[in-house]
Amino acid sequence: LWQGKVDVFAKMRDYNTKIIKMLGVKTLVTSCAEGYRTFRLDYKLDGVRVVHITQLLYERGLRIPPRGESAKRLRVAYQDPCRSCRQMPVDPVYEEPRELIKRVDNAELVELKTFRADAQCCGVAQMMYCNDKTKGLTRKRMDEAADVNADVLLTACPKCLTHFGCLHHENKWKPEESRYRMRVMDITQFLAEALPGDYPTGGNIDPKRKEPPPP
Repeated sequence: LWQGKVDVFAKMRDYNTKIIKMLGVKTLVTSCAEGYRTFRLDYKLDGVRVVHITQLLYERGLRIPPRGESAKRLRVAYQDPCRSCRQMPVDPVYEEPRELIKRVDNAELVELKTFRADAQCCGVAQMMYCNDKTKGLTRKRMDEAADVNADVLLTACPKCLTHFGCLHHENKWKPEESRYRMRVMDITQFLAEALPGDYPTGGNIDPKRKEPPPP
């Protein structure tokens, strides 16, 4: 849709809507900012609640057990995705991610220079361009994270993650000299890693289960 292929989008929308209705879905959860916006505004899913995963985790009362004073203190910044925030005329997702970050006892939420409705785009340009201009926007955004000495830069948008990750990858400095030493993560991964136990890396994620998972 963002690339102007309205006819292709209409076919995808009609097909996906048919499947959603056929399955009897009542709540559709998305971890993607653009997915949240698209299903909320560009689809007509009457009777289906579309919710962002941070909204669901907040509503369900996700609690992160304290790590104690021995845990390393982290300065955590949050990138407000354009699609789920300032482009949403109803239910923009501003508060829930921040409230969830505050539930991690060794995390200190620090705001970027531009945030919430004034937040600057990561430079994604609908994934249609990757040039000096888009990279300049990405660099400016990551500069804001560096300026507040963020240890972690979180977002809830795969496109933000892609562009921030690309800038990390293209960095030619040695790690100890890099301006962008912060870790870039999706907020759900950050919350999962804060939970007790080992963070699953694939395969059998149930520690009580001995047999291998079915194919």
